[in-house]
Amino acid sequence: MRRSLFLLGLSAVCILAVSLSYAVEEEDILVYYSFDKLNGNKVTDDSGNGNEAELSGKGSLVNGAFKKGIRLNGGVVQMAANDFIVPVGEKGVITMEAWFYLNEHASYDGIISIEAAAAGCCEYRIMVNPTFNPFWDAGHHADKSLGNFQFELDEWYHYVMVADGKDGKIYINGEFIGSQVENFDLPEHKEAAIYIGAGENPTLHKVEDAIIDEVVIYSAALTEEEIVASMELSIPVVLAVEARDKLAVTWGELKTDF
Repeated sequence: MRRSLFLLGLSAVCILAVSLSYAVEEEDILVYYSFDKLNGNKVTDDSGNGNEAELSGKGSLVNGAFKKGIRLNGGVVQMAANDFIVPVGEKGVITMEAWFYLNEHASYDGIISIEAAAAGCCEYRIMVNPTFNPFWDAGHHADKSLGNFQFELDEWYHYVMVADGKDGKIYINGEFIGSQVENFDLPEHKEAAIYIGAGENPTLHKVEDAIIDEVVIYSAALTEEEIVASMELSIPVVLAVEARDKLAVTWGELKTDF
């Protein structure tokens, strides 16, 4: 019976993997930071698109949600402005995804922030507000939050925002938590910068002490099924050279001994 249940579970993960690989095209994945290694202070873009980032300030690799993650306790990971954002404006959709683990939390903590060079402030970001709720911006500086969910310290969370201009949807640990109406066409920015561990610029809304892992930005609107598949497999399946090696890794194996 136990073997049958195991095989049934493995089959379910395989189905999710196939679903994601058919639904998400490789070109939809704009940026992917696995944080599995650092080259000095350089962070590789594992999507292959060349959107390398750099660790500025205090940070180090530690055990992450999958393999390694980056612990930021004074530092920020930042990517200089370039034109990676163009497909988002052309298609009018975006998904932002990350795992994170708060060791401390006192104010606004930025998990991922995308800042357009000539647009002012806060184009896209997912954050944690002072009362531990999901907080985000989806294409323009119109802050949104949800009061029906609270993050906690010393817990891993898979945090996803999906936006298409009509609304912004939030998923936590693979479950739809809620949405807010936007009624705003996603703008066609020419270029933008990325900040991991900050919420507007490299010095504002920084995490006090947090681990961030598996950051992915898509020019696509992932479905709940696709979000669950990405959460369980740790990376977009279309980028996995040997997806079978990932199938044994499940959310239940997360390391929480920090």
